[in-house]
Amino acid sequence: MKLIIKCMLILLMAATSVYGRQGRPVQRIHAAKVAYITDRLQLTEDQSAKFIPVFREYEKDMVELRKPYLKKYKLQAADDGEDRMAARQYLEADLDYQQDVIALKRRYNERFATVLDPKQVADVYVAEREFRLILLQRLKQRREGGARGR
Repeated sequence: MKLIIKCMLILLMAATSVYGRQGRPVQRIHAAKVAYITDRLQLTEDQSAKFIPVFREYEKDMVELRKPYLKKYKLQAADDGEDRMAARQYLEADLDYQQDVIALKRRYNERFATVLDPKQVADVYVAEREFRLILLQRLKQRREGGARGR
């Protein structure tokens, strides 16, 4: 199972570099993320079959939670006349958002715990951060490679 997941991850990364920006990058990134987390947590086939749908719901809920915050942030960032009051409102909105994220993670910790052992539950968020860092590093390398080629 681990070998299959690693092969899938390698193929996805290879496909990403071969096809570049063609296709649906968000779906490819999501598939690579799920493969990475599944491998990182060393899930059994049974765990994987139960975990992936719950993780997809978690990601969907996280996106829905983030939308109003990002919308508000973009409006404030677009406002050139931002003053102290607007900055204070932004800070309050940021704290509210972080509190909502914590509440969401608490809810999903319980759901993940029905499928995973406690260490694996803790590692879900670690693996998610690791994947994000890997992705950012690859994007940075891609940008630097593109800038050199100009």
